[in-house]
Amino acid sequence: MDEHIDIYLESYQLPQGKQTADNPVTFRNIFAHTSGITSGGYQGYAKDLVIPTDVAILKGSEGVNSPAIEVITAPNEMLAYSGGGYTLAEVALQDIFNDDFSNIMSKWILQPIGMKNSEFTQPLQPLDSSKVAKGYTSKGVIIDGGWRNHPEQAAAGLWSNAVDMAYFLIEIYRGYQGQSSIFSKSEIQSILNHERGGHIYGLIVDKSDTGFAITHYGGNAGYRTGMTIDLNTGKGLVYLINSDNGGALGNELLLSASQLYHWNHFKRVSVKRNQLDSELLKQLTGTYKWNNQVELSISFNDETNQISLHFPNGDAYELIPIKGEELSFINSNNGVEVSFTATNDYQSFRLYGDTAIKL
Repeated sequence: MDEHIDIYLESYQLPQGKQTADNPVTFRNIFAHTSGITSGGYQGYAKDLVIPTDVAILKGSEGVNSPAIEVITAPNEMLAYSGGGYTLAEVALQDIFNDDFSNIMSKWILQPIGMKNSEFTQPLQPLDSSKVAKGYTSKGVIIDGGWRNHPEQAAAGLWSNAVDMAYFLIEIYRGYQGQSSIFSKSEIQSILNHERGGHIYGLIVDKSDTGFAITHYGGNAGYRTGMTIDLNTGKGLVYLINSDNGGALGNELLLSASQLYHWNHFKRVSVKRNQLDSELLKQLTGTYKWNNQVELSISFNDETNQISLHFPNGDAYELIPIKGEELSFINSNNGVEVSFTATNDYQSFRLYGDTAIKL
C-alpha cells in the first residue's frame, strides 16, 4: 500500500511531477484522494464511439476527452478528489494480476458479497444492456444512446442497483461489527483510522455522540447516486436516480429517512435567511479554482436575485444567503454551505472545508 506505484506499473509510466522518491504516489494515497494527481472528471463516451483504453486515458491520447494525468501537488499534502488517481490504480492492479479490472473486482468484491446485478465491464454486454435504466439530462432529454460508456472503470464504470449497493454497505457494517468473513474488523478499523478533513478513502464521515456514519455520492452523465450507513446502528439508504436532476431528490430522501427512522445523521438544519443587495451578489460571480484543482463557477439570476454554484459535472446548487459570521449561503436541498471571505473582497469562498479562489 505504501510502496511507490511505479514498481507495480508495466503498461504505463507515471510522468514526473511533484512526487519524489521519499514522498511517492502510492496505492494508499490514491485511494485516500491525497495522491496529488489531477481530478480527472470523466464525461464518458457515446455508444457509437470507439472506447479508448485506460492507458490511453492516463496519457490523454488522441480521441480521449480528458487531459493526461499529472501529479500537480506533493502527495499527502492535501485532500482532493482524483478520478485520475483511481484510473492509475486500475491500471496498476491489471498489471499486477495480469487480468481485466472487471474480473478482479468480480472475484474480490462483487461475487463474495453477492452483488449479482453489478458489473464493471465496459461496454456492457447486450444481455446486460437490456436491464439499464436510461439516463436523462437536467432538461428531461434522454442521453444519446441511453447512456455513455466509461473505460475509467474504477472511477466511473460500475453498473449496479440499489439492492446490491446496500449489500456492499451492510458488509462494511458487518466488518466494523466483527461479523464479516470478507472485511475483517481490523481492516475496516485501519481504513477508518485514516480520516482527513472529514473524509476517509472517498467516504464522507459524520460522527455524533452515538453515531458513526459514512456517506458517498456519485454521478455520471444522466445519473446521480448516493449511499449512507451508520456503522453503529446499521441504518442507511441507497438511491440511484437516472437523471442529472437526481441529486435534489436524493438529498430529500436522505433527510426524510433520517427524520422518519430517527437517524443520528442527516438532520435538518435551521438557519435564518439574510437579505443581500443584488450588486453584492453580482460581485461574487465568476470562475473559481477549488482546492487548487477543480474549476467551479458562481452565476447570478436577475429574476430570483440569487446566486448558484456550478460544478464541472453540470450540477447547479441555488444558494440562499443566511446570517452568519461571514458572507454565508446554503443550498436548501442538501444543506451544502458556502462562505465568502470579506478580508479579500470576497475573492474566495470555503466549500467542504477547502478554499476556492477566484480566477
